[in-house]
Amino acid sequence: MNNFFGNLNTREKNLILAASFLIATVIVFLTINNTMQSLSFSSKRLEKAKTDYEYVATKAQQLSNALINQSNDPTEIKSFLDNTIDLEIKNLKIAKIENYLKISFETMNLKESISIADEIASMLNKDFSKVAYSKNEKGSVTELFIINP
Repeated sequence: MNNFFGNLNTREKNLILAASFLIATVIVFLTINNTMQSLSFSSKRLEKAKTDYEYVATKAQQLSNALINQSNDPTEIKSFLDNTIDLEIKNLKIAKIENYLKISFETMNLKESISIADEIASMLNKDFSKVAYSKNEKGSVTELFIINP
């Protein structure tokens, strides 16, 4: 093979090298193009999976909210709130007192208490008949009262 390439004149050698370079360039281009198409396809599949997941998660949350809105059981409501509230609360207590459902918890400050109270109201889809905020040495204590239907 070395002898064959050595017997060619300069023009033929340049032509073979140019053809080899062109073939290598086309192979690299096709490889990159295929990789980019695969990446694009994978990105589309990822976006579809994300939207499907968000849809299912939203529907599950709506179903969970609908079920908890019908319940007046303190243990179910406590479990629901423990699993859904992202903010840090302490000493979450839920009890039935006469015609009321009392939800009490502690937070670091009044701003967090108000935020969490609003979040609980929207999650339970119930209006509070009374809200009491108080401050102690550890932070803020909040008591929410809901009239039982």
